[in-house]
Amino acid sequence: MSFLIACVLTVAIETPFLMLFGYRDRNAVTIIVLVNVITNLLLNLILALAGFSWPLALGLECAVVAAEYAVYALAFGRSRKLFGLTLAANVLSCGMGLLLFSPF
Repeated sequence: MSFLIACVLTVAIETPFLMLFGYRDRNAVTIIVLVNVITNLLLNLILALAGFSWPLALGLECAVVAAEYAVYALAFGRSRKLFGLTLAANVLSCGMGLLLFSPF
């Protein structure tokens, strides 16, 4: 899967998901899109350079959740709900990516 397709898919899934839960003003959407573009491109760049492995991919996905939540917490305020939404959005986008582009 190309970097661009992966990035667009992530933004197209995670942004509306978080908007459903109230993060829908212009500032929130801008932050969500920028954070997802940055974390997705970094994740895929590292996987491309290091070579894909499931343990690395899982570790990087956990790091992405932590990084995205850290930025969201600064922007929107810390909460368990926000962490859960960040985790759920990433599980959803990663799962959809696997379903759409997995070789199995």
